[in-house]
Amino acid sequence: MNMIAGAITLGFTLALAPLASLAQEEEEETFLSSYAGLRASPDNPLDEIYIAPGALTRIAKYRKVMIDQPELFVHPESKYTGMKPDDMKAIADAMRAALSTELESGYQIVEAAGPGVLYVRVAVGDLMLKKHKRGILSYTPIGFVVHGAVGLTKEITEKIDLKGMKIEGELLDSQNLEQLAAFTMSRGSLAGKPEGEVTSWDEMTGLFGVVGKRLRCRLDNSAKPESQWTPCSAIGLPPASE
Repeated sequence: MNMIAGAITLGFTLALAPLASLAQEEEEETFLSSYAGLRASPDNPLDEIYIAPGALTRIAKYRKVMIDQPELFVHPESKYTGMKPDDMKAIADAMRAALSTELESGYQIVEAAGPGVLYVRVAVGDLMLKKHKRGILSYTPIGFVVHGAVGLTKEITEKIDLKGMKIEGELLDSQNLEQLAAFTMSRGSLAGKPEGEVTSWDEMTGLFGVVGKRLRCRLDNSAKPESQWTPCSAIGLPPASE
């Protein structure tokens, strides 16, 4: 499920593009380095995963992780495509923070590439934006930290329909940028409910937390015998009904 990027760079990228299956496109037009090996996860068919040959043994040796600032992609069919840069940054920062929170107890989070450093790239895509009724309370003061203000996080999520949200990510060697693993997730695969909308900041960050938990699970699995693996793609889903 590739993202075709016509990007506006603001520390991260906002692109008017869907997550579609276009693996034949040129590498620079897609988010992931490669989509060729993605296959449905055995424990959650709405998740796709790829692990390069021999990569599990190598991934187990990485104890440091560098998490890039996530990229955001707006669906091309979104009737409204405008969003304040601070709102975009708040969402990207929330995803990055969720990944860091889940990984930091077992891995060292670093800010630079180097030996033994795993480079994590993630994107949030297929966002559908809604025009929010403007008022003086929507004014953003200069230098304001939007995600630190009570009430403004609610305003951000009121502008976004996340029911079709897609997540893409990959793990790369930070020095040579070799793709070791890749994954895609839909909102349905994260929440177990493909219908409906996420309407609160806590719900959205909760979904981001699930992404972090599954990533941590896969990193931990790489250091275990396969017989001891946890079914990572099932993390965050409600128990199956009897």
